[in-house]
Amino acid sequence: MTYIALVLLIIIAWEAHAFLSLALFTVIFIYLGDAAITGIEHHFHVHHLWSTLLVYVLFLAILVAAFGQIIPPLVSEASNLPNALDKLINTYPQLETELTRLIKNLSQNASVISNGKTILTSGMGQLSRFSSGVETILLAFFFSFIFNLTKNQLKTFVHAFTKSRFAGLFVPMGQLILKFVRIFGTVIETQLIICTINTILMVLGLWIIGMPSLLILGIMVFFLGLIPVAGVLISLIPLTVVAFLTGGLIRVVAVLVLVILIHMFESYFLHPRLMANATNLPIFVTFITLIVSERIFGAWGLIVGVPLVAFFLEVFDVQLKPHRITSEQASEK
Repeated sequence: MTYIALVLLIIIAWEAHAFLSLALFTVIFIYLGDAAITGIEHHFHVHHLWSTLLVYVLFLAILVAAFGQIIPPLVSEASNLPNALDKLINTYPQLETELTRLIKNLSQNASVISNGKTILTSGMGQLSRFSSGVETILLAFFFSFIFNLTKNQLKTFVHAFTKSRFAGLFVPMGQLILKFVRIFGTVIETQLIICTINTILMVLGLWIIGMPSLLILGIMVFFLGLIPVAGVLISLIPLTVVAFLTGGLIRVVAVLVLVILIHMFESYFLHPRLMANATNLPIFVTFITLIVSERIFGAWGLIVGVPLVAFFLEVFDVQLKPHRITSEQASEK
């Protein structure tokens, strides 16, 4: 019956693959929120309602404070760009003539116009995906809040399935789901460690480069680092803008080199090694799993691939942990 339940879960997951990002973000927020809520309840003996509200209000406050520190300087500097361009043109009058001639030539080139339309369409598509991603994260955050707030009611609801006519199917399905969530939670904890190490290295690198607002940039890099692959690309946008406004193209190149080096260090050393330790998989198997799962699932494969392999190995009862030999067994030998 366990394997029948496994097949049904695979079919359900495959049919609902369009909601994969929402489901994974929700699980991540639920896991992190539940860990924080449990810690507060254990140490301060606060009621579940108040501890849940406290955790999510603090999280929102941190996000609002971070964006409140990042966005105003960017808007201020961006508003000064027209004045900087006017000053540059006034300093070099021949630049205006060259720009006018270049724009006229480009406007008369059909291929340039066609490519421009393609780039504009692609840019609008990327903007639409970005807004969809923000909506997904907000929905996942809201769902996790409702889940953690009504956790006791949900336990009663789920327990009712174990007393139903099809309990023989629901029970193994629930066990499989809990097993995957446990493994996935271990991977998320490891990802948090990776994000922490990456953030420390990034802040040190930005400090050497001479970037301002290191605390705010560090918070941004940490939270975006929780998003596989895409988080690095998203973090490049504010980092390069701040670098250009404060140090010009030289600092932009320095930031790009720093991000590439840290990303390579994470992808080829830190991520495979820590994931291998978290799941007891050999480093080579972990490395191959990351490559294959990224091809199959995209960016989420870097997060989902390793726990999926560890999950199936556990389901098929493949023992990766070495058995400890007791003192009695050692004496018998």
